[in-house]
Amino acid sequence: MDFTEVINTRRSHRKFADEKVPEDVLKRILEAACLAPTWSNKQGVRYIVVDDPEQLKKLGEAGQKWIVGAPMVIVAFIKAKDSGVNTNGLEYFPVDAAICLHQLILAATNEGLGTCWIGFFDEEKTKQILKLPEKARVIGMTPLGYSRYTPREIERQSIEKTVYRNEYSKK
Repeated sequence: MDFTEVINTRRSHRKFADEKVPEDVLKRILEAACLAPTWSNKQGVRYIVVDDPEQLKKLGEAGQKWIVGAPMVIVAFIKAKDSGVNTNGLEYFPVDAAICLHQLILAATNEGLGTCWIGFFDEEKTKQILKLPEKARVIGMTPLGYSRYTPREIERQSIEKTVYRNEYSKK
């Protein structure tokens, strides 16, 4: 797939086939995530690949119950100290993790796999389930697998409605 096709075909998938993701495919997807840009190239984002059915069930109970049907879930986490703070005081660790997870999602799309960005979950329960350090922050997760269907295309706002030039103006 070329890059434009990857961008245009990425969808949120919530129902997965029983087929396992081959290890070489998983490795390519994780390598793509690790190549994503981060604050001062600190590369502080870490991933947990959860494919144990009991662990998936527990994660489902901490947030989205439907993820139990996925062959695996990838959880992205980071410690604030492993990123930076911009001149306006904005902590960048969530940005680092979001960029990395999104790059992972695009790589999965390129491999013909379905994903779905998940940001709604109980972070403390998730950290307990995964035995994460206290200072780690779970930023997001995605199921990963071969989809059982193709989600419908969702209309996106036009460039004319979302992009300004030189300054903001009411449209």
